[in-house]
Amino acid sequence: MNHTLAPYALVLLRKEDKISLLQRSLQAKFAPDCFSIIGGSVEQNETFRQAVLREAREEVGVTIAEQDLYFVHVFYRKGTVSELVACVFECRVWQGEPYNREPEKHNVLQWFAIDQLPEKMIPAHRGVLGLIAQGVPYSEQP
Repeated sequence: MNHTLAPYALVLLRKEDKISLLQRSLQAKFAPDCFSIIGGSVEQNETFRQAVLREAREEVGVTIAEQDLYFVHVFYRKGTVSELVACVFECRVWQGEPYNREPEKHNVLQWFAIDQLPEKMIPAHRGVLGLIAQGVPYSEQP
């Protein structure tokens, strides 16, 4: 039996008491119209940190120095076809003003207080943000 484990890297851009989230387009295959944490798949020969730096440039047009990334959580999710592991980093310092650089994939980039998250949000991302707020570094999702 084949075993597929998909690696993902996510980054919370934090400005004072707010974090940035992207709203996925209505045409998105997964979680259309829902808000999500910035990030995506780790590509071949890429580390989780390298993926975060690339995804931040691609999705919101900011440059992050690797030393400004702080690991905050990793979650594992078992699926019916594949399994997923995602490393989540936090960043408070970056170059450039974040904006929706991929309007074909996302509707908008917005800032939210951690205790006032949008109603439409990827459930796993909402759960992870709650765990990060509690200082929990690892979780397993159904």
